[in-house]
Amino acid sequence: MSFQSLHFFLFLAVVFGLNRLLLRHADARKNMLLAASYYFYMCWDWRYAALLLFMSGVNFVAGRAIEASSSATVRKRWLAAALLASLGVLAYFKYVNFFIESAGQLLNTVGFEANLPLLQVLLPIGISFFTFQSLSYTLDIYRGKEKATDSFRDFALFVAFFPTVLSGPITRARQFMPQLEHLPKDDEKRMEEGLVLILRGFIKKMAFADVLAVQLVNPAFAAPSEYSPLFLLVAVYAFSFQLYMDLSGYTDIARGVAKLLGFDLMENFDRPYQATSVSNFWQRWHISMSSFFRDYLYFGIGGSKHGNVYINLYITFVAIGIWHGAGWNFVLYGVIHGSFVCFERWRRGCREARGLSPEPTSAGARLLAIFLAFQVVALSRILFRAPDLDSAAAYVSAMLQPVSNNAPFTLMGLGVLLLAVLLHYLPKGWFTRAAVAYCRAPVVLQGGAIVGLALSLAALSPGGASFIYFQF
Repeated sequence: MSFQSLHFFLFLAVVFGLNRLLLRHADARKNMLLAASYYFYMCWDWRYAALLLFMSGVNFVAGRAIEASSSATVRKRWLAAALLASLGVLAYFKYVNFFIESAGQLLNTVGFEANLPLLQVLLPIGISFFTFQSLSYTLDIYRGKEKATDSFRDFALFVAFFPTVLSGPITRARQFMPQLEHLPKDDEKRMEEGLVLILRGFIKKMAFADVLAVQLVNPAFAAPSEYSPLFLLVAVYAFSFQLYMDLSGYTDIARGVAKLLGFDLMENFDRPYQATSVSNFWQRWHISMSSFFRDYLYFGIGGSKHGNVYINLYITFVAIGIWHGAGWNFVLYGVIHGSFVCFERWRRGCREARGLSPEPTSAGARLLAIFLAFQVVALSRILFRAPDLDSAAAYVSAMLQPVSNNAPFTLMGLGVLLLAVLLHYLPKGWFTRAAVAYCRAPVVLQGGAIVGLALSLAALSPGGASFIYFQF
């Protein structure tokens, strides 16, 4: 059930209506939302609802056992069981064939003829997101930062909540569970804010991400040898904005739908292409995912206080790369970002030792830093977009060894890309004021704006492509 489908709008209308009717009946309201969330997930593949339930059950039981025990050994065993079960399931569905292929290649390299059979495994949609979301609960209880809930129903709703179950944001229990314990009251302002977020999300997805994909990105990556280096470079930049508009658009819709139902979710993006370094980029990009790796992996293996900080950074960023996909291109993607983050950390230390500011201070230095950081982010995403290392190498080769002067730019493709860049770098306050103005407008004007926008998006959008992060 895609967010862009008529099925979803009918589903949301029913859920919204029932949620309003049950505002004074907390248990019935949560039961309805849980049933709706499982129905939403089962519309993608009903067989994997059991997997969602299993992940919820394992972490619910482990969380209660960890809190109930005063023995450090017992607590560690329950945590290990939750990690093994959750990450084991994730590894099986997402990485088993990658491991088999890599083992076969290694055996062939050392002289053995290996033709290892691959498993016929279908990746459950959203598995990376709901696995991390449920695990964060158990890890927080183990660290003493969260109390175990007595209600399996509430925890199952936290894990399966339909706006977030497919592509996040990865919500922490301490952000969401208190809202279930004390369900928010009816709030007209929150619903208006939710509607604005939904509208913004659909604009990002349909008017920007889908158009950039069709006009620039997909042709370039389908046959890079047929196009000029200029076209290929612009397509790389276009992909960076396609990816941002696609994922942040999904997040806006998810947050907007949650607000319509009375819940608040965290912001997931903070103008990432305004980052002055690769380190700063990861503080602004997909914040719920990057903060998960920071809090539970980087700090867990020692951070900057225990062990070698650079090794810890490399481990973290390779894990971030692999989380995005099972392939050596994603491993290299993580290595590149880890290398730049390590270099930036070393450079900041050198500057601080000399009594210099670790960050650029002048406007010119800041603009140069933003430009350079974006180049690293955008060019490394060739590895992200290409299906494998060989395809990525072929794309880079076509950029460096021009074999064609073909540059089929379209007015729509370039116009949408330039508008995306302009909107990204405009002051954030402009959009806040526009949202406030919409919320203050008469209902008739608000409705007219929605209808006009829907018609415009239907005319501009090249089709209902899936959100990119569904594959992760």
